[in-house]
Amino acid sequence: MLNRIYLSRLALLLCLIIVATGCDSDSSEDKGEVIITDLTEGTGDEIGNGITIVVEYVGRFTDGVQFDSTEESGRQFRFTLGAGQVLKGWDQGLIGMKVGGVRRLEIPSHLAFGKNGQTLSTGEVVVPPNTDVEYDVTLIDIFDEVITQDIIVGDGEVAELGDVLVVDYIGQYYDDRGQVFDASSIGGSYFIFTLGSGSVIQGWDVGLQGMAVGTTRTMIIPPFLAYGAFGQGTTIPPYSILFFT
Repeated sequence: MLNRIYLSRLALLLCLIIVATGCDSDSSEDKGEVIITDLTEGTGDEIGNGITIVVEYVGRFTDGVQFDSTEESGRQFRFTLGAGQVLKGWDQGLIGMKVGGVRRLEIPSHLAFGKNGQTLSTGEVVVPPNTDVEYDVTLIDIFDEVITQDIIVGDGEVAELGDVLVVDYIGQYYDDRGQVFDASSIGGSYFIFTLGSGSVIQGWDVGLQGMAVGTTRTMIIPPFLAYGAFGQGTTIPPYSILFFT
């Protein structure tokens, strides 16, 4: 009888420990997962972690009030999936999309802006703390090539692989073009290299071909043609999209 009573008490104690542990781990802040609804399927290969993509989006509160969009910012948004550059709900919820697809993500607060919400440097609160949000995200393209634009077109010789180039440049982060991470002026002189020799990032070897002497060209370079998954020291974070002039 004593053994039975002891075992019953032990079983009850274990049960209480399990229940209590379950309650602790299931905090109100960490409830819920991303709810995914594909509004348009899209075509081609599915995207996964490590792929740099171009998207357009609209962000809303659950009551339908819009708080953010690429239309409002005036440009499409580029980032690398799974690199921690966006909300956790995005990194989780966009896997498997195809180009042309439109996906709705209903994101609980702990996978969105969490306990802190989102506040601008001006003090304006965009997203209050502990707020669930939803996004309609359109996958425009996979960003896998250098995007160039000639601001000034020169009339000199055209650069080809094997040519020695003398250039003046400014390097900035794509998402923060006011922040310069490198420039030829820092070294006090022009930068000289051989095009296609591998002495510069691959995006330069690709993006400067066909450029005439006297031209000013901008280049948006995806991570895998720049410094990739490792970045460069403390200057360039992993999976950084770079903007050069």
